Amino acid sequence: MPKPPSTMPRDLLEEPVVFGRPGDVTWVQPTTPAAYASARAAELQHHFVVETTDRLERLGRSKSWLEERSGITAGRLSKLLRGYAQLTLRDVVALEGILGPMLTELDFSPFGVRDSSLQARYQHGQ
Repeated sequence: MPKPPSTMPRDLLEEPVVFGRPGDVTWVQPTTPAAYASARAAELQHHFVVETTDRLERLGRSKSWLEERSGITAGRLSKLLRGYAQLTLRDVVALEGILGPMLTELDFSPFGVRDSSLQARYQHGQ
């Protein structure tokens, strides 16, 4: 299977500017298995970013502090937090090493997929 084209996570939101911000968001509906996987990854990253930002605020720390401590470059962290770059497991490990476990503690309901063939194929993701 060919690799799907790279998509910025924020582009999978109806309003990309709200990526990484708390509150309700509306996701572009996927119509293919590749689009479904991209949308779910973007959704997970969005919630991870919301939690990352919340923890920074609770700690009274800046993004530059997090960059310095995590080893993630300034440009990369900014792109991750705004949805211009895709989060990797390496990024997760670097951020959780400083802020504590987050990925496994995220609590959100995945957005509903309207495409019936995708619903049937990915029934456990609903």
